[in-house]
Amino acid sequence: MVCCVFQADGEELVSLAKEVNSSQTGSAKVDELDDKLIKKLAFVSAGDLAPLNAFIGGLAAQEVLKACTGKFMPIIQWLYFDALECLSEEEGGAMLTEEDCAPRNSRYDGQIAVFGSQLQEELAKQRYFLVGAGAIGCELLKNFAMIGLASGEGEVIVTDMDTIEKSNLNRQFLFR
Repeated sequence: MVCCVFQADGEELVSLAKEVNSSQTGSAKVDELDDKLIKKLAFVSAGDLAPLNAFIGGLAAQEVLKACTGKFMPIIQWLYFDALECLSEEEGGAMLTEEDCAPRNSRYDGQIAVFGSQLQEELAKQRYFLVGAGAIGCELLKNFAMIGLASGEGEVIVTDMDTIEKSNLNRQFLFR
């Protein structure tokens, strides 16, 4: 399992979860807690991932617009979202140390807290080719910049075959 090792935090969260679970009654009480999942939550809780923030922010904005306009029905229920697939599930895999995940005083510290400094260095060396710089391409470029893709020796090459028309010039500046 690849996650930053803040063992004391993980053990403390597991003990707190067990304490809260034991005080529950009825359907709120769980027969067996998933200690591994609870520890994983503790290990990555200091993290901050820009693409996930963009997704949740976009979803929240969409729901606000639906509620304000009354045109569509907003989500009136609990929404559970996780991205555990981003973390390795391998048993006996490489464990990151606290040193690997320690803040480096950079804008990518939230990401380093989750994935470690080695992945951040690999992201900085990536070479990407992006076709299209429209709405989706610009959103991808924003997320690339936020995660530090090609921020080191790597590069992002963008191509867009769209032509700029004078009649719609103001819209073009939204994306350029």
